[in-house]
Amino acid sequence: MCEHSLKEARTFGFKGMQYNFVVATNEVAVKLWKKCGFNIVGTLHNAFNHKEKGFVDAYIMYQWFG
Repeated sequence: MCEHSLKEARTFGFKGMQYNFVVATNEVAVKLWKKCGFNIVGTLHNAFNHKEKGFVDAYIMYQWFG
């Protein structure tokens, strides 16, 4: 999904891509987005109500490829 969306964005002339809500405790997802070239550019504190951990942070992740 990540690689496909990046390819499509470039095809349509976008210069960057942002994911607005990556749950901080989802280490696999955070690692994947970083591997695909994304960086954490912001944190939404206590934005997600995790059923076991209560309220946890979410990240805004961005990649510039212009």
